[in-house]
Amino acid sequence: MNRPKYLFLVCPDPQLIKTQVAERLKASGQSGWETKPFWGDDDEPLPQGFWTDLTIKSLFPQPKALVVRRAHSLKADHWDKLDASVKGLGGDIYPIFCLEGEWKGKKAPIPPALSRRSLFKKAKKEGWIWESPGLDQRSLTDFVKGWAAKAGLTFEPGAGQALTMALPTDAVAARLELDKIELAAGDERVVRKEHVSLVARTGEMPFFDLMDALGKPGAEASVWKRVIDDHSKSAKDQMLFNLIGFLASQARMYWMLAHGENPAGNPYMLQKKAPLAKRLGAPGVARMIDLAMEAELSLKTGERKYEEALDMLMAGLIDLFQAKPQPRR
Repeated sequence: MNRPKYLFLVCPDPQLIKTQVAERLKASGQSGWETKPFWGDDDEPLPQGFWTDLTIKSLFPQPKALVVRRAHSLKADHWDKLDASVKGLGGDIYPIFCLEGEWKGKKAPIPPALSRRSLFKKAKKEGWIWESPGLDQRSLTDFVKGWAAKAGLTFEPGAGQALTMALPTDAVAARLELDKIELAAGDERVVRKEHVSLVARTGEMPFFDLMDALGKPGAEASVWKRVIDDHSKSAKDQMLFNLIGFLASQARMYWMLAHGENPAGNPYMLQKKAPLAKRLGAPGVARMIDLAMEAELSLKTGERKYEEALDMLMAGLIDLFQAKPQPRR
């Protein structure tokens, strides 16, 4: 077997976790992996289906990667059971435990309930542990180089360093910013210094980045946190009203794009928004306006507090932006 028997990924950044899982499966020497996610902080973190896949061999086995996200939340009895179960693993099962607790200093946050178990001691001995505290200015350089290589991009002199200095040290948010850069690079596939100005400055993140992230499962929480942090010093009600006003102004642009019209605006932004506008169509744009009006009315009438109105608005937008298009009949 050209891979670890099982693996621990110790990192607080979900995007880096996701990248590691993909790279480890690719390098495993096997193909056709079925990735099955589980969540350590669920009410039932490891359901019966997990244990069935882990311990019972199938007559027609398809290799399965059992990825336990937020595994640092598992209790001692879970680790006891896992300690015994991983001893008889077959080559077609690959458990990957993601410990996503926040780092304090340079020491990896390994739960005491896990560190005493044999499966972790063996993983440490065999080198079946990958650790990263997340991105910083030094590791961002490699992150950007890896992104550029996969995307087939090159840099004009000085552009790579300028881009690295401008990016946020959160991999999810950084990838959203790099999506902008890749689109701006165009057919030349060259990143230029002027493209760096597209990166949202920390502390002044535009609401468009938030809305862009809402349609990407797994990204919205990270970008929403940036919005909250950026506006933490301002009046909360004002931030929500700013977002409501932005939604209303964007609805007109989405409506025009959805109907093939050419609204005035930055060509890059219009190109970025066009696919979502067409997917939303008239019903989706109308729903955007409804959500904005409902949030404003509930706040002004006192029906909901700020946090409740914001949660309802965000939940509605996530449902709207991530909804799959219905097939035509």
